[in-house]
Amino acid sequence: MLSLTLRTAVQIAASLVWMRHFGGAARTFSRARDESPSPLIYCFTLAIALLVLQSFNGPFERRMAIPGVMGLVGSVALFEWARRSVKGKVFSYIFSNDTPEFLWTSGPYTYIRNPFYASYLLSYFAAAIMFPGVVSLAVVTGMTIYFNMAARHEERKFERSPVAPEYEVYRRRTGRFIPRLRR
Repeated sequence: MLSLTLRTAVQIAASLVWMRHFGGAARTFSRARDESPSPLIYCFTLAIALLVLQSFNGPFERRMAIPGVMGLVGSVALFEWARRSVKGKVFSYIFSNDTPEFLWTSGPYTYIRNPFYASYLLSYFAAAIMFPGVVSLAVVTGMTIYFNMAARHEERKFERSPVAPEYEVYRRRTGRFIPRLRR
């Protein structure tokens, strides 16, 4: 009979979440017209590879397994909600230079401007609390900077697009990765 350790079960869960992110992103995002994807897209792959290595070689915090798995579940739930809300719409790869032709404000986009990036970050934070170490800290820090740069890149695209006035109103009422709290 196969007996999984808690560590192995968490490693499998994290790997399944990241595989879902890869597979779902491949079917959700597309190349911008006349543009190759930015080489920066590979940072996403590198981050996951480093976290997988950390999960095998670093310490495992058993007491953080429940909050970590909850973070992984939240990550995939947010990812799927975002993916299903944009189904049939054209969303370009990260760091593309296309000009936005519409503003999407349904699903999780009602609350946050970058639910896909937020879902990825949530999975990285979840892994980092379960498998702490310098590598996890570096991945979380680096990818937080990476996704903030990507979000700012997209914000600049919207600011010079035909939907700029609508985007400004939207930007003021939503958070970048976390819903904006209202008073």
